[in-house]
Amino acid sequence: MKTKTILLIITLIILSLSACSQKQESELETIAAGKNYVEVTEVEIKDIEETLTYSGTLEAAKAAFIGPELSMKIKDLLVDEGDVVTKGQLLAVMDNTQLKQAEAQFDVANKSYERMKTLKNSGSVDKQTFDQIESAYKTAQSAYEFIKNNTQIVAPFDGIITLRTKEEGESFSPMLPGAHGDPALFRIVNLDMLNMNLNISDVDINRVKKGQKAYIFVDSEPGKAFVGTVSFVSPEADIMSGTFPCEITISNKDHVLKPNQYAVTDIVIHTSHKTLVIPKEALIDEGIVVVVKNSVALKKNIETGLSNEKEIEVISGLHGGDLVIINGAIGLADESNVVIRNQ
Repeated sequence: MKTKTILLIITLIILSLSACSQKQESELETIAAGKNYVEVTEVEIKDIEETLTYSGTLEAAKAAFIGPELSMKIKDLLVDEGDVVTKGQLLAVMDNTQLKQAEAQFDVANKSYERMKTLKNSGSVDKQTFDQIESAYKTAQSAYEFIKNNTQIVAPFDGIITLRTKEEGESFSPMLPGAHGDPALFRIVNLDMLNMNLNISDVDINRVKKGQKAYIFVDSEPGKAFVGTVSFVSPEADIMSGTFPCEITISNKDHVLKPNQYAVTDIVIHTSHKTLVIPKEALIDEGIVVVVKNSVALKKNIETGLSNEKEIEVISGLHGGDLVIINGAIGLADESNVVIRNQ
């Protein structure tokens, strides 16, 4: 049984080698006969976009350093770096010594104010005295609310805690900047929406407009294009670089893109809909392509329109479905016989 199997395998190998040899001999005979191998593609009818390419960095549209505006001792830290938080969530509780003092002062001012309102209604107190008591009440109320807000630190929006600078029991001072430069207890970042910051050259500034579509590419997601919108174009150039600051806003609900990530963008400045499009490699010279009809290569003059890195619009000279040579046209004489290799 084993002998039969081995013989079968050997037979198949011999037949395969024979077929390959016959194919090679056929190709050699064709080349020897003076035939030209080419590769072609069809002229397509589709949309084409003209773009400008720039690079820049991503940053969160919403990000903030958070901390009390008063020097206080930290009592409780309720979140850590990497925690997801929601708007209004309690992040930290500071020592309440100052809060208790402010609360006591507010309580006294409130009682005096309530008494004065009763006396005023009965006409037993003059307006000047009442105004002084009311002012003291409002001042005490404002101070109490200010200290309360600084004693209980809450998230100003939904996001992720990306930095925590202190530990429980340590003192915090808004006058002492940390290693990151800002006096803060936390940094919170919302990743749902990012901005790409870039600088537009003087040559292109009048071609970039607010509201234009843009494709964003990052190395961490090869081959994937994220869609954004030009949200800001500065009306004046940077005094040092002479370029114009620009901002592109990108939805990032799945949090694939990251703040401070390097990115490349293609800003769409023009679009032609349902037009004739060919690959750029089909051009053998400016405005000249080679089409194949009935195995004969024919040079054609064409009028071109929009273009990008890969494709170019054909305004006239070709029709949808025409076969244009994309490989093998260089040096090919007009009306030469060709063999299409990729069909």
